[in-house]
Amino acid sequence: MSIFRQLPRLFAILTVAATPVLIGCATVIHGTRQDVRVETDPPGATASAGDQKITTPGVLRLKRKEKAFEIVVEKEGYGTRRVALTRKDSGWDWLNTIGIPVGIVAGGAIGHRSDSGFLAFEGAATGALIGGVVLSGAGFLIDNGNGAAYKLDPPLVVLRLEPVPDAR
Repeated sequence: MSIFRQLPRLFAILTVAATPVLIGCATVIHGTRQDVRVETDPPGATASAGDQKITTPGVLRLKRKEKAFEIVVEKEGYGTRRVALTRKDSGWDWLNTIGIPVGIVAGGAIGHRSDSGFLAFEGAATGALIGGVVLSGAGFLIDNGNGAAYKLDPPLVVLRLEPVPDAR
């Protein structure tokens, strides 16, 4: 049996083996947490969001999944400042659409008949369904479910703290 006759099956096997890497693109590339740097003038304030607390300047490592965060910055002798973070679509989850052309090619390889030539795509419709709907859909579900599809804005918070007059 010629190696060329085995190429479609080999390609299909490699595609199936690569599937875990092809789905959840934002999770792999972008991650489920985001660093938000907080700087204050004067430094040494306490910044908190969720269950995290840091001394400025510093970095809060926040879950992208949360719909809203409020950073509270406090320092003795200064007024408390609050900054709202908004969750936006990062765009990284759109890499999951790579499953569509991969599915078409893999479907053609899987549906290949030895007498029809290497580029016969009888299985392309099934491959497109599997690659385009199942793989891409799973990737979107994973990325949106764990928050990797989002980004928190702003990623850098710089605040000037105002002294509070003595209340004697």
